[in-house]
Amino acid sequence: MNERLKNVLADVFDLKESDIHLQLTKNDVAKWDSLKQMDLVMTLEREYSITLEILDIIKMQSVESIIEVLFDKGVELGN
Repeated sequence: MNERLKNVLADVFDLKESDIHLQLTKNDVAKWDSLKQMDLVMTLEREYSITLEILDIIKMQSVESIIEVLFDKGVELGN
């Protein structure tokens, strides 16, 4: 998985990078509440110079769905 995205997720949710994987969902992370969701949105927008719409925000319920949203916004994650 992309190190830059792992860093963002680790910082926002106060996780170890080794705990972040594609199947990680909102339900798996105690700190992933509505305020942290907005923190995630603002951090992703700033980090990748994108604008997330409400449907994008709603869709982001797992690491995999975050990657899908970023891909749809034209973000090249590579490795």
